[in-house]
Amino acid sequence: MSTTTPPPAPAAPAATTAPNAAAAANPDPVSQLFSVKGIVALITGGGTGIGLILTRTLALGGASRIYILGRRLPVLQSAATSVNALVGKNVVIPLYCDITSRISISSTVSVISSDLGYINLLICNAGIGGPQVHLSSTTPNSLEEFQQQQMDTVAGWEETMRANVTGVWFTAMGFLSLLEKGNHTEWGKGGVSSQVIVVSSIAGFNKKAPGGWAYGASKAAATHVGKMLSGLVTEWGMRANVVCPGLFPSEMAAPIVEAAGGSMTGGGVIPLDKSVVPLGRMGDEKDMAGQILYLASRAGAYCNGNVVLVDGGRLGTFPSAGY
Repeated sequence: MSTTTPPPAPAAPAATTAPNAAAAANPDPVSQLFSVKGIVALITGGGTGIGLILTRTLALGGASRIYILGRRLPVLQSAATSVNALVGKNVVIPLYCDITSRISISSTVSVISSDLGYINLLICNAGIGGPQVHLSSTTPNSLEEFQQQQMDTVAGWEETMRANVTGVWFTAMGFLSLLEKGNHTEWGKGGVSSQVIVVSSIAGFNKKAPGGWAYGASKAAATHVGKMLSGLVTEWGMRANVVCPGLFPSEMAAPIVEAAGGSMTGGGVIPLDKSVVPLGRMGDEKDMAGQILYLASRAGAYCNGNVVLVDGGRLGTFPSAGY
């Protein structure tokens, strides 16, 4: 009786890696592009307006420490308490600092040097509105009245330039060493060099002055300071960029918004006439959050010397050409 040899058993299938395990081992780089997890930031004027938006955004994004600076310590403390409660840990540290004072800047540098000893991101956001425009659209002032009115604002111009221009430059100068140290941290070694971001304004491009003559001139100068910084700090492996917001909820924007028929109360999206902002609304928190997450993360790590406009098209309504 003949016999046959049974065929060999099929080989066991090769082991495969579970999809979830593979994703954990090799996270999608796209999902990490806008991450700010672990960054250490310093924001001047970080307790109100745009500064508070930036503080909240970085905290929610996973920043390990955010120093917020200003002259109104109770306001900073209140902001820190609210943001820390939001993220469930003490991430935001309020510190008194007058950016127009060399002594105050140096003192703050010493405090941070004794704490973590470095920062990865410096956001020069603090500023003031300065003397406001008082020209009436229905009854223009006489030349003599306008002339006297402007001559009376000399002290206001000096104060505005000191806060919005000189303060930006010397804040950056004061914290350069801490920024350079940030390049040698885990965050800095991850492909994102330390950075200065100057928060300026589209007012710096306007020949008119809805926010004040001194304010517009100071913001034009602040924008140029940011661009000068971009060329300077590359010497030490850092970079600088400028963000020029349009109308966002803030103390300084309130007079302009109200003059344009808008209201700063009620929350939510604040509508504006399209002749003021072509998109028909004021900027909101998400609009500003997107800019900072881009510039501060790996997504914007190749940006240096950029001027980013965040204004809903408002600059297009300005009489900035025609010389």
